[in-house]
Amino acid sequence: MSIKSYLTNLRQQLKSKSLNSPLTVVTGNQSADMDSVVSALTFAYFSNLHSKQYIIPLINIPRRDLKLRRDIVTLLDYYSITEDLLFFVEDFQNIVKESDQILINLVDHNNIQGDELHEAFGAGKLKVVGIIDHHEDEGQFVESQPRIIRTCGSNSSLVFNYFYNEFFKNNTSKFLETQLEAIKLLLGPLLIDTSGMTQKVEEPDTEAFSIYQKALEGDEKFIQLFANSGDKDPYTNYHSTLKAAKKDVSGFKFVDLLRKDYKQFTFDSGDRVGFSSVTKAFKWIVANYSKEEIEKTLIKTLEENNIDLLIIGTHFTRKDNDKYTREFGYYYKKSENEKFNNLHNLAETKLQLNNEVYGADKIVSTVETLSSHGNFKVFNQGNISASRKQVVPIVKEILEN
Repeated sequence: MSIKSYLTNLRQQLKSKSLNSPLTVVTGNQSADMDSVVSALTFAYFSNLHSKQYIIPLINIPRRDLKLRRDIVTLLDYYSITEDLLFFVEDFQNIVKESDQILINLVDHNNIQGDELHEAFGAGKLKVVGIIDHHEDEGQFVESQPRIIRTCGSNSSLVFNYFYNEFFKNNTSKFLETQLEAIKLLLGPLLIDTSGMTQKVEEPDTEAFSIYQKALEGDEKFIQLFANSGDKDPYTNYHSTLKAAKKDVSGFKFVDLLRKDYKQFTFDSGDRVGFSSVTKAFKWIVANYSKEEIEKTLIKTLEENNIDLLIIGTHFTRKDNDKYTREFGYYYKKSENEKFNNLHNLAETKLQLNNEVYGADKIVSTVETLSSHGNFKVFNQGNISASRKQVVPIVKEILEN
């Protein structure tokens, strides 16, 4: 059975109302990056493989936003997994209407994310039954089984290792022979999240990767698809292809850039904060979008998402010195309280914030314009190891204290 056939069968089961109640869902986090999507798909697929249970893999974004994730579309296309087979927040809303209770597994996060899921949880319709995650433990749903929370490069490694060690290890040769497609799908986020197994690699990643390599040793399809006339191996070419698709933002409006990798949280302080991760410098943003488009988009983002504060974290490699760089920017309305104004001061030490922003002279005019109706601040982030995974807890601590 392929993942495509699993999703096709699942659709048919739902259409004929053949699934027993309560329905079970697995969802990745609200950014719906490749790691989250593949973690959810393979969690559902492997569950069915070992127990025949049908679990609905939910992508926690609107259906229209999948096209912004060109790396995911590219990856899924290799294995004939089309958009019409996938489940999005619109589908979840329909499932909730027809169900008294839904059992849910969280992968690539360990607390409820997204307004639709929060609403269902608040209404008592959601029960969290399993967690596999590599973010900071928020201490919720401690009775979940499994409840695996530990750091590693890619959450997909934890998902694979759990199912392989618990259910498939005793028949390794048959599993590897019959599950090449799932393994190649899992390889995608592992290579993306670890930059080709060169960064943020931890023991779960090496454990999974060694099994993937063993399975793919004689896979001519994989070798031929990603072989070229140069000296690069198929793994490097696979990574390069997906990375290029991820970085491709041609034709994007500024709103698309912000929506492409977006998460939203409500902290104990009551503050609703959105976090956009962007693969372009602020210098690039102001060069490619007008002041009017940037300002209107920022205002609209606050309003449509009902958030108090938008944080934009950029990460890119500078062309002038080939140096990997991060920037920390944020926007909020004029009327908001003083703690947002001091956010950069309170985050300065941990994030190593400074004013040495790449191309600062090119963006100062736009920053001034945006600050005339709201508050917009941009800083260079010296702590380049702090991705959104580390930034969110830092901002949370500041706002709650």
